[in-house]
Amino acid sequence: MAERKDQMALLSKFEKHYQFKYNAKPNLNRWAEAWAADAIIDSFTLQKCYEMLDYYFDVYPSPSWKHFASQIDKMIEAKSRLEEDSIERQQLRKKARAWLSD
Repeated sequence: MAERKDQMALLSKFEKHYQFKYNAKPNLNRWAEAWAADAIIDSFTLQKCYEMLDYYFDVYPSPSWKHFASQIDKMIEAKSRLEEDSIERQQLRKKARAWLSD
């Protein structure tokens, strides 16, 4: 079980992102949603959750805590595929440049 301060820190970071994006506080019951925060912190690290929260607010048009908590595993998978694709494309461009310069 994740520490209570970590759960509240994750929820607080979500609230700060939401306030920055919408200039309004999210409708969030911190005590009830602490269970979801606990589950995702146990499944992934707190640092990974912070990273995905930043990514979530960059990508999704209308973010909500429940959607984030239920979709974090899919976002991690999609982000890793995107990074792998970027590396593969970079290598292919490098090969293409070498082939064209010959």
